[in-house]
Amino acid sequence: MAKYFHLLYFTFLTVSLFAQESQIPALTIYLEDAENGKNINNAKVTLEGFELPEITAKYNTKQQNYYFNEIPSGYTTVMTYHKKYNEKGFQNTTGLPKELKFKLFDPLNVSYGFDFFEDNFSIKNTYVEDPYKISVSSTNEMTYNLFKTYITSKIKELNLEIELVNPYWEVDKIEENPFFPDQKEAYPTLTVKETDKLSPEYLFPLKSGITNIFPDRKYSNKSGDICFMVRKKDGSKFKRFNDPVIQKLKEEKLNVYAVVLNKRNGADLINNLKIRDRSNAKFNSEHKIDSSKVFFYDSGFRNYKKSIFSFLKKKNQMILMEPNQYPQFPSFFLLRNDDYEIPRFRREIQNQYGQPIPPQDLSVGLGILDEYDYYLNPDV
Repeated sequence: MAKYFHLLYFTFLTVSLFAQESQIPALTIYLEDAENGKNINNAKVTLEGFELPEITAKYNTKQQNYYFNEIPSGYTTVMTYHKKYNEKGFQNTTGLPKELKFKLFDPLNVSYGFDFFEDNFSIKNTYVEDPYKISVSSTNEMTYNLFKTYITSKIKELNLEIELVNPYWEVDKIEENPFFPDQKEAYPTLTVKETDKLSPEYLFPLKSGITNIFPDRKYSNKSGDICFMVRKKDGSKFKRFNDPVIQKLKEEKLNVYAVVLNKRNGADLINNLKIRDRSNAKFNSEHKIDSSKVFFYDSGFRNYKKSIFSFLKKKNQMILMEPNQYPQFPSFFLLRNDDYEIPRFRREIQNQYGQPIPPQDLSVGLGILDEYDYYLNPDV
């Protein structure tokens, strides 16, 4: 009798295992290296929802993909994590697709399939995300001084800081730059009228992605154009999706923006970006940079010394741009977290695959870039 019992148990176990192996996944995810196209098999892929515990995907070694057998209610987001690649995800509050494909990049060379055009210059695939900061601004006509007082008190409830995240001011302190103003705080109270142009007395980041320090530039340069950047007090990253802090800020009727750094500075440096990457990494290491305070990637060359023989190397000669040579050229972009369509500064693109992005959770962060990438380039 025991013999038949064991045989029956073994039969049921075999059928059960076969059923598990042959089960059609509810969601399949493929990951590949964006540079060489190779499959990535040692990442962490998770299913996430707002304030819900994450669920980790299983890996199918035969099919070389990650999968979930079911998607519980409330789970709207897929995220990928890897120590060698950038974080990337996808969200759809109305339902996830059956299959997702992600191309992952080196974190210092995060790339997206859209262009930015300004003054006849085209920048493509040279964006670096800044996950340590967001930008906030008022949705009404609140003046700079009033908004500064309001947001400074409001963010204390959320364990955020605003006074430490004027990235230009922080870098100025580190570099002891002689031509920047002797400023005592990142966002000082101003005595000028709202209609007055900002003087170089203080150094501010502006919503246009540049600073007010060069008065000859052709851009809006008033107190209402100042960009208020915010970081978490503990210096941690904001979540790409489902961030409760971002959601609370939006519930306060504030504009919340993701911060994306531009890797080029106006010259055609496509062959020299690796040199600038090394320059940034060395500078950050030497000065023990807190990435939550400064722009951890700078579009200029830090500590770069031109060789006296550089004029002999005509093919490889670097063209270094002075910061005021191209007045309209931004060093960062601010992207609205709740834009459901391609942003206006990509108006030149008439992508045949372009389609509206479905509604996101209020708490979406840098993940809005992943959404643009997915809906502009559905085949990649």
